[in-house]
Amino acid sequence: MTFTQNSDLYAAVQDAGINRVIHHVMVQRPSLFNYGSILPATNPHPVCREIPAVPGVIRAGNPLITETGPLPVFQTLLTLDYIVQLTTGAVDFFPGNVFALPPELNPPLADQNFAVHFAACAGLICQPRQRTWPPVRDRKRGKETAIDCFCLDLFATGTCGISGQPGNQLIGMNLSGIEIPELKPDSMEEAIECYALLTLNRGIFPKIGEAISAVALQPIPLPESMGSLTLSASTTVPHNPAVEDNQIKTFVDLDAITLNIQVSPGGGGSSGGGGSSGTVTRTTRPRTRTGTFDLTAAVSAGAFGRIFTAIVQGFRFTKSGSGSFGPFSASYDVAAHLEGGSFEMRDDGTIVIKELDVKWDKLKLTIGIDIPEYCPFGGGDICVLPPWPSCGFLCADCVTLDPICIFSGNPDISIPIDLGGLITSEVSASGRIESFYGVGSGTYNRWQIVVVPTLPFDLDIIDIADTAGDLFKNLVQGAIDNLLNSLGVPGWVMSIIDTFLGDIDNIIRVVLDIPDDIGEWLLDGISQLGIFSGLLNDLYDYLALQIPAVFEIPDPREILAQDGILIPVQIPIEFIGISVNSHEMVIEGDVGN
Repeated sequence: MTFTQNSDLYAAVQDAGINRVIHHVMVQRPSLFNYGSILPATNPHPVCREIPAVPGVIRAGNPLITETGPLPVFQTLLTLDYIVQLTTGAVDFFPGNVFALPPELNPPLADQNFAVHFAACAGLICQPRQRTWPPVRDRKRGKETAIDCFCLDLFATGTCGISGQPGNQLIGMNLSGIEIPELKPDSMEEAIECYALLTLNRGIFPKIGEAISAVALQPIPLPESMGSLTLSASTTVPHNPAVEDNQIKTFVDLDAITLNIQVSPGGGGSSGGGGSSGTVTRTTRPRTRTGTFDLTAAVSAGAFGRIFTAIVQGFRFTKSGSGSFGPFSASYDVAAHLEGGSFEMRDDGTIVIKELDVKWDKLKLTIGIDIPEYCPFGGGDICVLPPWPSCGFLCADCVTLDPICIFSGNPDISIPIDLGGLITSEVSASGRIESFYGVGSGTYNRWQIVVVPTLPFDLDIIDIADTAGDLFKNLVQGAIDNLLNSLGVPGWVMSIIDTFLGDIDNIIRVVLDIPDDIGEWLLDGISQLGIFSGLLNDLYDYLALQIPAVFEIPDPREILAQDGILIPVQIPIEFIGISVNSHEMVIEGDVGN
């Protein structure tokens, strides 16, 4: 059984990984989990539990507590400061193994359900016996304002669902059952549970759902410079998401691929990395944890073939230069792109893309031809009627000519020929997909899932149009005629030269030593100029270097964007590994602590 038998993409997140994500959210965005009035919000010393936070929260001046209004004392002008805290949090997916549910929630955990456990504390600053009001700190004795706190365990169960339009869908986690054990009287328990349920469903869990969605519904984002994938939840599975095996599993279809590959001059495409500057050194980082991966994602062979083929078809080749082949000089200006092709993934871990059509948008050659110098007349008297060239008793009319030599230049003629659209060629390539940890210098670190091409690539010239030879002949004939006309040679002398040189076939075959198959000769010249090898080299660089990552995941990865002064929430990615078989590509990863 494959992960992607019912969808194009699959992603599963283990509850242990989600709990690590929750921890990162709690210490990077503590104001989501702590609420209080002005005193605890501005000077969070009178709290029920210390609020852990990463140094970045403190450096940015982010609040540890979301400020709320104070609690009024009825029939007075007085108010009391208070605080409500969620101090720990954990998720448990069916069948459940993270914590035990209280009897009131009817354990064990029901099929396709999840459970959550929070430790909640509430405190009130209330000192009515003091002579002064509001209460003040006893600075002489180093005491802080006293706060009266109580802490409770909160358990809840719920289900998951996917909402939103394709391309912008989110996983929702909706709590339905809630219990606060040992809270009496029952009516007070019900009131607090109602308030807690609204807070969790409307305030906290939408944020947690965004974090999970970023991992589960977008497991293979392309770098922004390359384009995007439009994904939607599959409707062919009984449960999506499925909550089972201590994981939340999503099944996703690939609806569309949009590529925006920027082609750099000289061939190739844009580099990966989301447009970041700096260099990235690839290293190999083995997994240190054991057991189930926090994240398991898979891409079907069909879906990955569509993605990879689209990326390869984004390749553009441009090249210009000059060189020589045999006695001929040449300059060239070429451009090509790729179309078609077939894609195959194999059980040995390799991928093969075959029979990509090379479309020569431009294949302009300017061939310099050096015709051996010819001096048909060395000067003196010649007969203007046959027999030529000397005067004799058979020649009635003679003329005196200066020495005449032609084809003295080097090259004598230049033949511009555009073979674009006249050559049919295909390229095939293979490689492996591997994961690396990229250590950034002047940029961020990232995990890269890259194509490592296998050499050699194969370029097959299937055919060159018969018209290429005819076109070359006509161009040579026209160039010779233009050269002679430019010399001002009389027409009768041109007739003598034509008779001496023979027709254009004789010039090409005998004088220029070009074989009968002009098309093959042109292909051999293109090959000697390095045009074909240049295309293959640029294709290799495009896959291996200029697009360094088919899929790239920054470490740490942002799951909640910066919100005003609140720093972005980022989670460390401890490990990513990859394997390929004939059915799918599987990506496995762990969230760091």
